Amino acid sequence: MQKGEKKFKEGIAYGLWAGWLFGFAGLHRLYLGKYGTGFLWLFTWGLGGIGQLYDLITMRRQVDEANLLEEARSMRALRYAQPQRTPQQLLLDAAMREGGALTVTQAAMITGFSFAEAEQVLREMVASGYVDVGNEPESGVIVYYFPELQARRRLEPDKM
Repeated sequence: MQKGEKKFKEGIAYGLWAGWLFGFAGLHRLYLGKYGTGFLWLFTWGLGGIGQLYDLITMRRQVDEANLLEEARSMRALRYAQPQRTPQQLLLDAAMREGGALTVTQAAMITGFSFAEAEQVLREMVASGYVDVGNEPESGVIVYYFPELQARRRLEPDKM
């Protein structure tokens, strides 16, 4: 199903509704995912025809609701299907936004980590050799430098 394309079609729902005329009430409800009432309609001949007539009047709304529910389900599935970003990736994104240098406070604020979590991950990155650590000359605050990100920022303006 492509984006913007509806899974449930009104024409099909109305066609299945017409199955009532041949003794198969509730097929449209089964099509729209309403299994409980679909089987109830099937075994009671659409609640004696009253439920079928109600559905004839409200069919467009029922199809719209079924499509909205399907869209919500697919969005939820997409959200859970996306891989979770590692703490290192989140800190790299934060460092990129901050020009290649981060303090623990900035890292915690941007990523949502606690101060301890942010500092631990930054120290692990220093130990791996991808991040340098130093002090801000004026305040003495510990700053974690990402040399590759700083080099990239220096190279970008030279693009032609």
